[in-house]
Amino acid sequence: MTEHGHKRLIAELRAAIETSPNGERRERLLAILHRLEQSHGTESFGDHVKALIEEAEVDASLIAPFMSRLSSLLP
Repeated sequence: MTEHGHKRLIAELRAAIETSPNGERRERLLAILHRLEQSHGTESFGDHVKALIEEAEVDASLIAPFMSRLSSLLP
């Protein structure tokens, strides 16, 4: 995925998460997304992608449209 594609995916994910109901889960998802974004290009990036997917499992419909693109980020 290109740098532009990565940034666009993160922005789209953030927008989707921000439209979810307020609450603790939303804040956790945004925090994980922030860590994922900050870790781009590092060895821990894959761990943050997995953490986001695991945390969002309960709200799978929230990130379902992004799953294939998220999976492509994994090494």
